[in-house]
Amino acid sequence: MKQRMLKEIIEDRKSGSSRIVRKTLELLEIVDESERSDVIREIRKAHPSMAGISQIMKLAMEMDITEIKEKFLEMDEKTIENLNDLVSGKTVVAISRSHITEKGLLSAGRVIVLTSEPGGEGRDTYRYLTGNEVDSTIVSDSMMGYAVSECDIVVVGADTILASGFVNKVGTLPLALTARHCNKEFYVAAPSYKIADECDVRMPFEFVPKEFVTAVVCEKGICRFWDLFKNHG
Repeated sequence: MKQRMLKEIIEDRKSGSSRIVRKTLELLEIVDESERSDVIREIRKAHPSMAGISQIMKLAMEMDITEIKEKFLEMDEKTIENLNDLVSGKTVVAISRSHITEKGLLSAGRVIVLTSEPGGEGRDTYRYLTGNEVDSTIVSDSMMGYAVSECDIVVVGADTILASGFVNKVGTLPLALTARHCNKEFYVAAPSYKIADECDVRMPFEFVPKEFVTAVVCEKGICRFWDLFKNHG
């Protein structure tokens, strides 16, 4: 069972980073303490752009795995709540799949989801939203300009947040540039356990400079980049 769970996490290229982090913590709860470091290293090697995995390794030195899981879950839920407050009744553009973002969009008036190729994770977000009776439309990435021109705000998730910007699925940078061109607010929704000092950015991820971000929605509320990092660490 443990090997199967580890294999599924390592090979998972569809789930958002918060889901990968949660699966990792569930696995660590049933793994012998002596094996945990090796398991985390294997997962981090498979998902080098996800800061949450490195955070688990640091926290595991001083906290019980169940405590970490509860702490991260609380941060997720508060981030989702804050995002729902932000998007309530608005038309939102989203890309790729973030489990925090999709749950945080349930109060939106309308969501336009980009398919997010390669991988097409946006289709999963679209299915989730329509399944929860959110007025949603899925469009190809080539319709990004049209989608942003129709929206009130753009909301994306993040795999890692750095002092200089953030890392997310490819397509996020052109989406940020399009939002800037159309004078639309651009928000990143991610709990602060995704903050890191550095990140190994590999395909299918890319770096987006903080200059394109209106604010970060996290468990603390809606924060500017400098406020988010001012008290970090």
